[in-house]
Amino acid sequence: MTWIWDYLRNVAAEMEKVNWPGRDELISSTLITIVATMIISGFIFLSDQVIQRILEILYRV
Repeated sequence: MTWIWDYLRNVAAEMEKVNWPGRDELISSTLITIVATMIISGFIFLSDQVIQRILEILYRV
């Protein structure tokens, strides 16, 4: 049972070593993530639309 407490103490010690981002860095990273997600989802949407149109043309023949 002592291994649980040892583990939790080690986790707490490691968490103190973490370099947490500041507010500005966090906001900047969040905005970059949101913009990248929107660009990628837009690309996937447009690709899906193009493939859908091509398949509709092929199935009509």
